[in-house]
Amino acid sequence: MLSYTFSTREKIMLVVFGVALLVVAWYQFVFVNIQNQITSVESQISATEDQLSAYQTRAANLEKMREIVDSYKEQGIEPTLLPQYDNTQSLMAYLHSVLGAAQSYDMSFDNPGLSEDDGTVHRSGAIRFDVGSYEEARKMAENIAHGPYPCQVDALSIGAKKSRKSSEASSYTANMQVTFFENPPADSKVSAEKDSEGGQDLSVMMDWDK
Repeated sequence: MLSYTFSTREKIMLVVFGVALLVVAWYQFVFVNIQNQITSVESQISATEDQLSAYQTRAANLEKMREIVDSYKEQGIEPTLLPQYDNTQSLMAYLHSVLGAAQSYDMSFDNPGLSEDDGTVHRSGAIRFDVGSYEEARKMAENIAHGPYPCQVDALSIGAKKSRKSSEASSYTANMQVTFFENPPADSKVSAEKDSEGGQDLSVMMDWDK
């Protein structure tokens, strides 16, 4: 029976090879796994910090709103509560009821946006309507501005249309630039897709020329 005795050099090489295998196995199954876990934990920490920052911003905005509401109550003014997102259907129904008495009207709204200043959803748009008198135009504009849905009138103009046969005004045209406000959605994401069910461009629903 033949026997082989490893030389000192071969024994050293075998030891080095064995150590190398152990190092590779440790790197592959231990070090890489630990690094992956660390990366995952860091990602979770970053996501949590972002979420915490969003909650802190929302809490600060809510506190600011409470202070404003309290100041209004001290002055005897009953503030109007912001509707929840998406208030499209109710808003449209109200505007239609107000403008239903006009000779003609049309509206177009931009996609809604989440304001960084106050944390609310802004729906900005243009409203045009024709009525028989200046008083009617003012009253209709006031009903929109002071309706159940909080808004800001950015611009208002009322102009007279004169008849070709007479110098007297035959009708009055009002143009309003207005922004309606809503509470932000729970996920703080506002849809900007047109013709979608939530947060859509309202212009597709408001072409109601009579």
